[in-house]
Amino acid sequence: MTAVTDPLATAPVSAPERFFWGLRLIPRIETYPAVLAFAKTFVGKLMILGLFGIGLWYLNWHYRALTLVLAVITAFPRHRRVLLTASTLVWACGLWWRWADHPQLIQVAIVLVVAQLLFWLATGFRNSWFGRRPVAGLLAGFALLVLLANYLPRGGSLRTVSWHFLTVAAAYLWFIAYSLLDISSKSCDPFTLQVGTYQPFWGSTAVPFVKGAAYLRRIEAQNAEQLAVTQLKGLKLLVWAVILNLFLWKAFLPVVHAYIGIPLYDDIFDLSMRRAAFPWYLGWASLIAHFFERLAELSIMGHRIVASCRMAGFMALRNTCRPLASRSIAEFWNRYYYYFKELLVDCFFYPTFMRYFKRRGHWRLFAATFAAASFGNAFYHFFSSLHYIEELGFWRALEGFQSYIFYTIVLAVGISISQVRERKIENLSWIRGRLIPALCVTGFYCVLSIFGDSSKRYPIQECFRLLAHLVNLIH
Repeated sequence: MTAVTDPLATAPVSAPERFFWGLRLIPRIETYPAVLAFAKTFVGKLMILGLFGIGLWYLNWHYRALTLVLAVITAFPRHRRVLLTASTLVWACGLWWRWADHPQLIQVAIVLVVAQLLFWLATGFRNSWFGRRPVAGLLAGFALLVLLANYLPRGGSLRTVSWHFLTVAAAYLWFIAYSLLDISSKSCDPFTLQVGTYQPFWGSTAVPFVKGAAYLRRIEAQNAEQLAVTQLKGLKLLVWAVILNLFLWKAFLPVVHAYIGIPLYDDIFDLSMRRAAFPWYLGWASLIAHFFERLAELSIMGHRIVASCRMAGFMALRNTCRPLASRSIAEFWNRYYYYFKELLVDCFFYPTFMRYFKRRGHWRLFAATFAAASFGNAFYHFFSSLHYIEELGFWRALEGFQSYIFYTIVLAVGISISQVRERKIENLSWIRGRLIPALCVTGFYCVLSIFGDSSKRYPIQECFRLLAHLVNLIH
């Protein structure tokens, strides 16, 4: 697997671009010897933790509990992974106790027991079908449980209990998948340490931030200097989250929606569905503003989580890193939501790439890309929307998911084309080699986002109608 190059890795940066991106709003303080030496002292660690806590307080994110946990882990770095597991379990108790006014602690305990059983089965029976393909077995089993729960009588207690359990299981599904992937590693962690990566205390979505135990082993700080550098970078990243938050809520949104008067994208879509008239250029303005709002919100969320992970002593990569600088569709996907891309690559791309079309070059890459960007993408989002499945039923919910399925197919085709298309930029100007490709890529994702809202169930014909209105084909 290590011999396979990630086709979604970012392209090298040229010398003029290195100079441009070298202009930093926040200096590289981790490279200053005096700052680094101070960060290794007791007072320096207290100051970094204090500033980090202030940043969490501004972002309104559990600053007291999180700062306390980070202080304990900083004080006892040799026991970092054990403390991570203990903190994550305590965090889970607090999180699920307040879930939807119905404590879900019993369901969490059952999910962890099932996860340990799957881990034991995959470890002890490596030659069985499940031992060879544990992630495929996990995902197929979860999909089957959701399908069976769909046929339970409505209003019954068994249906209610089943959907509560599946909701908790969905939150841990992909974390368990990473544990099963780690079984093939020579230095696989025991299950007690694997649990520390299940919805860790620094926060996460259903996408594992930051991947699983195997990744944490590679990025863990090994000495005091590495810890100081990691925590300084974590503090810088949190400052970036604060700056983006200020820009989004104090500048961008008030100017765009209040001062200029551009309507919200949901309102524009509602007007389109009601066949109400609105200027096509107003629709474009709303769509573009919505695209940048989502990008800013994702960046803030990812920066906060990764910054907290770094403060715990793990040099994790950013989740969102300059996506607007991307020259290709594949590069944008890598830069926009890195850990979601990594999840799809690890669980769908590599298994397909390593098993199928081994003698068929481009078809092998094409099939693996479709398995990740289309099938895996749709699978993740469909089974992350269990409330729709419970409310509408499995097959009606799948029928209502057609616009997002279309989104994943177009995305997979675009990524596949960009992977096999070589673009030479050595003799091109900055405008032709950099600006125009970046605008084209950003425009592709902006337009495609009309079909890519998995949180709503718009009919696909309504998405096409809005697109036709934007290009002034209908009124």
